[in-house]
Amino acid sequence: MLQKENVQRALEAVEVLCGRCPVCSPDCPVAIARRALAGLKYDLEAAEHNDNGNA
Repeated sequence: MLQKENVQRALEAVEVLCGRCPVCSPDCPVAIARRALAGLKYDLEAAEHNDNGNA
């Protein structure tokens, strides 16, 4: 659970870094970080859900 909270804080930090460009490039390091962290958060939530279902 702590890991999920850390990922959420990292996502919030990435949002602060985002310059809100008129056209977001897929090559933008901020966009790449956002996608990676969002995927990690999703995976952690899915693992938590699976762990709760199997307990």
